[in-house]
Parts: sequence; C-alpha cells; structure tokens
Amino acid sequence: MRVPPAFPGAGLDRRRVRFLGAWMLALALGAGAFALADHSYRRLPHPHPLEELAYYPSGDGLRPTLLGHTESAADLAWLRAVQYYGEHRRSDNRFDRMYHVFDILTTLAPHFRTAYVFGAFALAQEGGQFARAEQLMLKGLDANPASGQLAFELGFLYYVRPGQRDLSHAAEYFQQAARQPDGPPQALRFAAFARQSAGDLTVAYELWANVLEHSPNVYLREIAQREMTTIREALAEGRKERAIKRLAVPGVRLQ
Repeated sequence: MRVPPAFPGAGLDRRRVRFLGAWMLALALGAGAFALADHSYRRLPHPHPLEELAYYPSGDGLRPTLLGHTESAADLAWLRAVQYYGEHRRSDNRFDRMYHVFDILTTLAPHFRTAYVFGAFALAQEGGQFARAEQLMLKGLDANPASGQLAFELGFLYYVRPGQRDLSHAAEYFQQAARQPDGPPQALRFAAFARQSAGDLTVAYELWANVLEHSPNVYLREIAQREMTTIREALAEGRKERAIKRLAVPGVRLQ
C-alpha cells in the first residue's frame, strides 16, 4: 500500500532493486489484507445497510455490556471491521462508517496496533478521510505512547498524505520512532530525508550525521556522507534549494 522514498544519486541500480522489492512486499501485504476482507465478506452474515449502526454501537457504551468478554468482542469487531471494508470495497467504494467501526475496535482492543494502521491507511487512501485517519493513529499513540512502530506508521501516513505531503509532521514522528526500542531501523534515515525535503537542513544534517555514526550498513553510511556534503556546500553557498529534495505529490487515493 505504501512505498518508501528512494534516494537519488549514486547506487541507482541497487536502489531500484530495493524499490522493486518494496513494491512487491507492499503488493503482497495489500493482497493479503484484501483477501481477508473478501473472505469475511463472503463467509460472515451481512448486516443490511440500515442495520449497520446496530452492529456498531459506541465502543465505550458497548464495554459495560460485555460482562468481561472484551477480548472475544474485540475479535468479532475485527472480523466485522474487515468485512465492512471488504463489502464496501467490492460494492460502492464508500466508507462512511469506517472510522466508527475502527474506533469501536480500538476502544475494545487499545493495544491492537494492526487495527490502527490498517484502519488509518484504508481511511486515508481509499476512504478519502485523512483527518479521520490521523485521528485514529493519534488515538493509537495515546494508548501506546512507547510504540515506535505506530510512530513510524503515523510518520509514513503524513509522508504519503494524498494530495499533499506533510513532511514536517512526517519527520517529527519518524524521529519519535527512532527514539523507541521497537522503532524500525529505517526510521532515522526517513527522518533525515523528510527534514531535508522539508528544507530543515540543519536538523537534517545532524540526523544524517547520526546515521553515519551508528548505521552498520555501508551503503547507508555512504548516502549519509553524501547528503551531509550536499547540505554543507548548499549552506556555505547560501543556496539551500540545492540540498532540498523535490518530491512528487502522492496520488489522491488508491483504486
């Protein structure tokens, strides 16, 4: 569903291989998610459109009625959530109640990180509801403040924001992810790249220096050293634009 940014410059062939690999992984993950949604749509009983709200009352209102069976209810809510996605993905491609569905699910299972990520990217990319997607991910970080994985995913949500990247927020959450023990190893270089693309060259330089000092990957250290040289020369010449990455605007939504 999402493609990491490629770095221009030397090592183009190696990066094309990495880029192709990332595409293949994204396609495989997307196909798996859709297959699950499609299976749930075909196998589970379908609520009628006017009964949809009855299946999804308020999460906080639902909890007292569960009599301690919250975990089982969360499992059912997850099945209903992917069924809802699959049903509307196959039919009208309208996701008017999707935030409500995933809000209930994550209220019942606040530490179920996959639900936040799946729901947020479906809302942003296919539902065209970026503000709701952002709200869901921020809810996830409130419930899981030490999660580097969620912080990275929120950074990526901003990075691939349909119609307009939000590089400053992307870099902020990539940096937050890099500070957490479970943060993805690529979080620091994503933060450096986003800061540089946003024009925050001084911060980007420090982040690249961190990559250069700590990365065990020779290829990434070469990238860091090259970008530091580019930034240093651009600042010395008073031509910041020489070091700022120009990125394509992401698409409005996936079809």
